[in-house]
Amino acid sequence: MNKTVICSFIGNDKTGIVELLAKTISDCSGNWLESSMAKLAGHFAGIVRVDIDEDNVDALRSALNNLTKSGLAIQLALPDNAAANDTKIASSAPHAIQLNIVGNDRPGIVYEVSQALVAAKINVVNMQTHLSSAPMSGDNLFHSTMALTNDNEHDLDALELQLEKIAERLSIEIDLEIQER
Repeated sequence: MNKTVICSFIGNDKTGIVELLAKTISDCSGNWLESSMAKLAGHFAGIVRVDIDEDNVDALRSALNNLTKSGLAIQLALPDNAAANDTKIASSAPHAIQLNIVGNDRPGIVYEVSQALVAAKINVVNMQTHLSSAPMSGDNLFHSTMALTNDNEHDLDALELQLEKIAERLSIEIDLEIQER
C-alpha cells in the first residue's frame, strides 16, 4: 500500500540540491509528485510530496536524514489518507479565488490580509510573494499572489469590503478575483 510523505528542506543554496533529493527519493522507490521550491536570501528551501510504498517509508526517512551531512535541514510529515487527498477536496470547493496585492513594502501587509481571510474562513492553498523596485522612486514594492478556496457559504462581498478597507489604510492595491465552479 502506498503512503504520502511530505518532505520540507532548507539549506545554503548550491548547485545539485534538487538532484540530491530526487536521487534519494528515487533510490528508495519513491515517486516525486509535486513540489514548491525557491531561493531566498542565499538559502534554497522547498517542500515535496512523495508517493512511496509504506514498506519503504523508514528507508526514505533514514536516507533523507543522512542528507544533513550535506548541509540540509529536513523535516518529514506523514499525513493521514484524508489529508493526502486534500487536493480533491480543494478542487471541489464552490469558489476558486485569486488574490493579488501590490504596494509599497511595509510591515503587516500579509498579517492584515491573512486576518481578513481567516475571519472569512478562506483557506490559502498557494502563496507567492516577492519584492521589486518601484519605477520612479526605486522604493521596494511588495507583490503577492494567492490562490484561495472558499468551501463555506461565507459572504464574499463582506470579504471584498474588508480588503478594500485594508487596501485604503495601507495604500496598497488588492485585487480579488472570484470564480464560481
